[in-house]
Amino acid sequence: MVEISKTGITLRQLQILREVVRSGSERAAAKALEITQPAVSQQIRILEGLLGVQLFVRDKGRLLPTAQTMVLFRDTDATFVQMERIAKTVETLKGVDSDTISIAAPYVFSLRLLPEAFHKLRSRQQVAAIVLKSGTYPEVADHVLEGRADIGIARLPLDGNVFDWCPATTATNVYIFPRGHRFAQKDIIRPEDLVREPLADVEPQMQSHLMNENALRYMGAEPHLAIQVDVIGQEVSFVAAGLGISSSNTFAARQYVSFPVEVRPFEPSALYHYVVFWQKGRRLGTLLQEAVNVLVECAQYEMERPDL
Repeated sequence: MVEISKTGITLRQLQILREVVRSGSERAAAKALEITQPAVSQQIRILEGLLGVQLFVRDKGRLLPTAQTMVLFRDTDATFVQMERIAKTVETLKGVDSDTISIAAPYVFSLRLLPEAFHKLRSRQQVAAIVLKSGTYPEVADHVLEGRADIGIARLPLDGNVFDWCPATTATNVYIFPRGHRFAQKDIIRPEDLVREPLADVEPQMQSHLMNENALRYMGAEPHLAIQVDVIGQEVSFVAAGLGISSSNTFAARQYVSFPVEVRPFEPSALYHYVVFWQKGRRLGTLLQEAVNVLVECAQYEMERPDL
């Protein structure tokens, strides 16, 4: 076993610690690592002896990490994530293609785009498993940069020093609102139409939402953020329930066809460039390249469909 800087602690012990923290039990950690539960218990006891601290407390059958454990876990987890990233890079350099891929994308694209893309990908390639990582656009970029995802869907700007990408589609601003809303009588929604309208929207730091809120403030009206969510796509449920209207863009709004909402263009509008991206310089194997192709195809087809 590899010892860390003459501490007596091995990478294997830290790997076991990591799995116990992540799973909350020695049994689950043993299953994940394909070893016995007594072996997990023994290594945790040895690690506690080497560190001179208690690593876990038991609560209703679960192992709860102590504060000292979480300090060690954060560095340990980051190390193993980096090692997993290196392993993928080595496989790529050796020309070994994995049959499992991980994709990072905002949650909103799980409503329609990704299920359809995954179905098409499986019809073209042998795929054992697909892992989805969600988050905000910056979080999606971090998933790819730190190796938790092979490829991602996001919109520009991205750092060209660390990412390569393939253009997918462009989008412009829209507003979504419940059926029967007065906006259904309009062809275009403008800032003055938003005055006194309750908003069900994503956190205000999102660029498009800041633009719309600033337009209201320019007219002397303070935005009424009635419902605030932190995941792109959650807001549509509240719009459909009649609790507010929400800003979006033509690409994201395409995901909402199963909800009882309507969409109208908003002006002035920005132009958003969506891409499928990956770590700069990474050679994409057959499966990953086909995944990129499928995502781009589905994104472009999404914008041509007449159902929204």
